[in-house]
Amino acid sequence: MLKRGSTGRRLLLAAAIAALAVMAYAGFALAASAPIIGRADDTFSAPTYTIDQGEVAQLQVTGSEHNATAHQNGPDSRALFRSPTISGGTVAVDGTQYLSAGDYTFFCTIHPNMQATLHVSGNGTLQARPSSSIKATHRSVRQAIKKGLKVKMTPTTTIQGVTLTAKLGKTTIGKKTTTLNAGFNAPVVKLSKAGKAKLRGKRTAKVTVTADIPFGFPATSKAKLS
Repeated sequence: MLKRGSTGRRLLLAAAIAALAVMAYAGFALAASAPIIGRADDTFSAPTYTIDQGEVAQLQVTGSEHNATAHQNGPDSRALFRSPTISGGTVAVDGTQYLSAGDYTFFCTIHPNMQATLHVSGNGTLQARPSSSIKATHRSVRQAIKKGLKVKMTPTTTIQGVTLTAKLGKTTIGKKTTTLNAGFNAPVVKLSKAGKAKLRGKRTAKVTVTADIPFGFPATSKAKLS
């Protein structure tokens, strides 16, 4: 017959074992894939690296100066994924979180002989590419010259490094780089001196504003100034 307290001790022991099992599983589930390693002899440490869908790969530099840049271009006409160039430490390879399962080759732009393949497994959850609607508001030519061109944008997530370019025909009349927050945004593209000069004296003008979204498709809107 069990003494009083034995059952309690057994229950506590069982709970502790269960908790450790949960922690071990959580640690395994949250463990990041092995980083891409750029070495001092100007080579990557392996021919192939593996991540799951939705994961941001990491570049670790143990010597020299390296980056990880995809050979293939993405919808923003830049490398499908890319990292900053670093001479030590670890940095994110942004853009890999938008890759579907498959193999993608990459290299170091500082040392083009450094080549490797990023394998994206079928595990994980693919992240949607950043996107936003855009609408250039109608203003008078005078208002545009004085205050700039106002656009309305509604991204589904925060997007950093969005470049807004305003054009009159093929001529760039204004440019702005900004961060868009999820939800409604109303950035203003101020016109350059040359852009203002292009508009002066016009009664009406048709302008185009294009948003270049990192890792996403560009968005364009037209407006008539009168």
